[in-house]
Amino acid sequence: MVAVLAAVTLGASSDAGYQIDLGHYFPSAAAEAQSRRALFAEAGTFVASETPRTGPALLAWLQRYDALLQLIGRNDVYLYLLAEEDDRDTADAKADDALGDVQDRLDARVVRAAQDLGYGKIVALTQSPSLDPYRYLLLSSLAEARHQLDPASARAVAAAIDPVLDANASSYKALRNSGEAIAAHRDAYAALLISIATGRNGIARLRGFADAVEASYFDKSLTPASVERTLQAVRHSTSYARYLAVARTAPEPAFSPPPFPVVAAVSTILAAEQPMGEAYAGAYAALLDPAQRRLEICSDPHCDPGGFSVGASGSESGVFYGAFDRTTNAVRALAHESGHAVHRQFMNLAQPIAAYNDGPHFMFESFAIFNELLLLDHLYETANGTRERAYYLNAFIDDAAFQVFRSAQETDLEQSIYRGVDDGTIRTCADLSRLSSAAFLRYDPSAGAGPDVALYWARDRLFYTDPLYDVNYLYAGLLALQYFSDYKRDPAAFSKRYVALLKNGFNDTPAALERKFLGVDLSNEAALVAGATALIDARTTSLANLYAGLSPTR
Repeated sequence: MVAVLAAVTLGASSDAGYQIDLGHYFPSAAAEAQSRRALFAEAGTFVASETPRTGPALLAWLQRYDALLQLIGRNDVYLYLLAEEDDRDTADAKADDALGDVQDRLDARVVRAAQDLGYGKIVALTQSPSLDPYRYLLLSSLAEARHQLDPASARAVAAAIDPVLDANASSYKALRNSGEAIAAHRDAYAALLISIATGRNGIARLRGFADAVEASYFDKSLTPASVERTLQAVRHSTSYARYLAVARTAPEPAFSPPPFPVVAAVSTILAAEQPMGEAYAGAYAALLDPAQRRLEICSDPHCDPGGFSVGASGSESGVFYGAFDRTTNAVRALAHESGHAVHRQFMNLAQPIAAYNDGPHFMFESFAIFNELLLLDHLYETANGTRERAYYLNAFIDDAAFQVFRSAQETDLEQSIYRGVDDGTIRTCADLSRLSSAAFLRYDPSAGAGPDVALYWARDRLFYTDPLYDVNYLYAGLLALQYFSDYKRDPAAFSKRYVALLKNGFNDTPAALERKFLGVDLSNEAALVAGATALIDARTTSLANLYAGLSPTR
């Protein structure tokens, strides 16, 4: 582990002193290694065990599974932090990957158990109050069983397809990190992306899906039909075009925000949380308190330059941020990751079943994006003078519009790539560029066909490293804007319901949870888009008024 000193490159004493205490998880590396060895042995025994058929036996078996998930989570946080603090630390990175493989085996064993039991037996056994909390876990596992690879196919995929997909992702990273222009290697980028889509489409068919798009949406608790309804609603909106037109009228000189040292960033984030009430704001205060050692600002050149959160059932959550550059965007990103960490801690303290601390990523992302909106709105509301207010209002609208419209463009483009590769219409770099330009024009008539748009398929890192992930941001953005609108109408009432949802975890479908706690109807995609664009439109009008009040020399 490298010594992490936040002020090494930032040069300010106020930025020093932020480092996650690994003692939250294990007293030493030796203790973690010993725990991991015991965990692997116990996991092997669990995977080899028989499916329980009686209530008491099934309860004990599921409790064993949950205890193993807690241990995996704790070891994972420890190893992941070590690996991200030093990109040369391949040993801890490989050990962390091995933990992921063990969890996959454990999860697959529960899926197989649900298949063994069947729907009727699951419903009958979970009538017991002690097993009732596990009903959703077993029924959702049963749904997964219908699309689980058979053992022979799983071995074939692991041996022949997964290594190719991993190599393609690594090759993409090497190309992007080479410093050479994307256009100079467009054919190589195209070959990698088409290979990824081909491999993932093949795996999806083995699982019983039409293609990788359908499989990926199923895994995310979404459907192609819902995504298409959402995209259609976004396409019909003129909000993005109107915002871009107003943004182009920004008078000069533009406001230049001062740098945010970490201490200032933390205090700004905490101030933004205050209207959400004591429970919510207090969780952020605990997370970002240097004395708690749950925030790490890493500036060592071998640290991960991005940000992420950590946390698991039975383990403290934390936030890691590398290369914090004191910009408004860095503060926004820190607020985003802090949103994840606070959510993880709420579940850690309130959700007793570890399996329910994980759920659809679009819901996870919605909570983090909501926190971005709180921060940017706070900066806007507390700004000094018209020019500063306009700057932060524009930042808010830009973030909100990006979540909805750019995410829709990315989602539309990526699913079109997979379908085009599958039907043979996408074979070359030129095909991808044509598709990219068409996708962007559907949402922004001013996008044109310039190189930035035409080669966007090669610029989106997630297309290569986490395929079909971008749809999460589309739904997350729509939800976050709905949360924000409800919050502005009644902060106290919204905060109470929202914190209850964060504490609850994922013990039901996303639609059921959103409806129960927040009254949000996920099946009414048009209404979600209408609500989001109404907020963007209203704030765009306010921005236009602020710009109108500024003369070029004022």
